[in-house]
Amino acid sequence: MATSSTRSAAFVMLCIIWGSTWLAIRIGLEGAPPFLSASLRFVVAAVVLLVLAVVFRSKWPQNRTEWTLVGFVGIVLFTADYGLIYWGENNGVPSGLSAILFATFPLQTALVANAFLKSERLTVQKLLGIGVGFGGVVLIFRSQLGTAGPEKVFPMLSIVLAAMCAAFATVAVKRWGHDTEPITFNAASMAVGAAALAGVSLIAREPWAVPTWPQGLGAILYLAIAGSVVTFVAWQWLLKEMQATFLSYIALIIPIVAVLLGASLGNETFDVIDLAGAGIVLLGIYVSTSRRAAAFARAAMGQGIADPDPVDPPPRKT
Repeated sequence: MATSSTRSAAFVMLCIIWGSTWLAIRIGLEGAPPFLSASLRFVVAAVVLLVLAVVFRSKWPQNRTEWTLVGFVGIVLFTADYGLIYWGENNGVPSGLSAILFATFPLQTALVANAFLKSERLTVQKLLGIGVGFGGVVLIFRSQLGTAGPEKVFPMLSIVLAAMCAAFATVAVKRWGHDTEPITFNAASMAVGAAALAGVSLIAREPWAVPTWPQGLGAILYLAIAGSVVTFVAWQWLLKEMQATFLSYIALIIPIVAVLLGASLGNETFDVIDLAGAGIVLLGIYVSTSRRAAAFARAAMGQGIADPDPVDPPPRKT
């Protein structure tokens, strides 16, 4: 089993890379239509993963359950989730507001995990921590809430639905994908997603042309290599080591990274209130995962609350 430092390093890496992808998607949409851009992203990622699968001689899915999971993740995560995100941002949802809406991902994951994973029971502690963390995200992007006019209802809803798709895919991989290898599993799933997104692009009658450089092609390459190959292999590996709900807290940290990148690389501002919001997000994650917080809650409420176990998974049944 991996050490806690290795898990922590992988978790931080995911936060940093996925924190940059919201801006990268926005830039990429300047050089290619949404569904085509998403499809090309996963075409490149799938090809790279196929090469890695050959190099490392990775095992492919072995049975009907695992191949069904490949199809499910390919359609629900890589087609629906990313198709909805790209479509929502392309239809006027700012990156910051997208981050707020997608920050519903931890709550949705906790609810789905409670239904399908016996080891991830929904507790008051988890709900409280997720609520506090979400409040911090809203505080960080408070100014963008005023941009949410009625014309953006459906694009905003698409981001929330994307988070729901990601929640179901995460829990499905946690429950049925424990024996799959991340490289080959993601190669096959992304190939399914790329093909389906290409079909959606054709149905939507998007113009097919070579994306512009650097906006279109540059963003696609970055999102394919860093935002897909590296991250989803690490994500699936971490999912075998951690609770699905805990891993979903990445969605609460991503907005902090996005704001910091905007302040350091762009002309965006970062003030004391933003800093306070970031602190509240981290407090929420601590409340949700800390055994000390659980013990305090038990003492205060006079009743048992199960200690969270975000790192060590339950023994596998063979």
